Amino acid sequence: MKLNFEKNNYKYIPLLKNLWLACFEEKSEAVDLFFERCMDFTSIYTASVEKKPVAMLFLVHSTLNGKKAHYLCSAATQGEYRNLGIMSRLIDFALADSHKNGDIYSLLFPANEKLYYYYERLGYKALCSASRKVFSREELRRFADNRQSNLPLENSYNYEELQSLCLKNYFLFQNNKFISFATDYYSLYDCETVKSDNCFALIDEDNGTADVFYSLYTDFSVLAEKILENTTAKRFVFTGNPDSEIYNNSIIEKYGMIKSLDNNEKIPENTYIGITLS
Repeated sequence: MKLNFEKNNYKYIPLLKNLWLACFEEKSEAVDLFFERCMDFTSIYTASVEKKPVAMLFLVHSTLNGKKAHYLCSAATQGEYRNLGIMSRLIDFALADSHKNGDIYSLLFPANEKLYYYYERLGYKALCSASRKVFSREELRRFADNRQSNLPLENSYNYEELQSLCLKNYFLFQNNKFISFATDYYSLYDCETVKSDNCFALIDEDNGTADVFYSLYTDFSVLAEKILENTTAKRFVFTGNPDSEIYNNSIIEKYGMIKSLDNNEKIPENTYIGITLS
């Protein structure tokens, strides 16, 4: 079997959509949205046999502490070609190419515990983390009622500025287009977006609990106020950057993996990936 490894062969996109749908529990509209909205800041890597892709992965271009990085997502292999080492070779090919083009760090979020062991064999470290903290509606109301931010709500911040203000250090910095895409992507799965000029959150609400799985804000009380206006939930589970003061005394959990592509660059601990995909 002769494998051909390629980058950005856009002729494969219809076949890659089919492979994505075959390997992941995704809606076709969500897959279409990714290819429509993310290609100008994402690299496609494929392994093909006789000009047909049998494995794929995507590197979403990002930065980490001001250095070029990427988020590796949607790595998939066609059923009959699994367990042949194709994906590990494709990852090696993609990482070598991205390093040649200046990337220092590679980050990903394994879908299950078994995949953590798989990526560990490829040099990734489980040094990405997130904190979770639970608030009652009354606790969130106290934050909202004690808002002391001097920033008026009409001030205009884009997602990139909000990331820098809210997350500070050791987080995977994404561009405005990716976060805008994620808003529409998650809406297809019945997740809500809460936003104003000074805050942004993605929320999955079910049975009275709002899972705030990604948030940005100039002041947490501003976000609390906006969330309370847009949900009737009684319980709120926030996931965020462990460095944020709001997550003091919360439990830090394993939340993804990171690999340094440069032996001279130390891997930062407790890096926060933020928005994840399939």
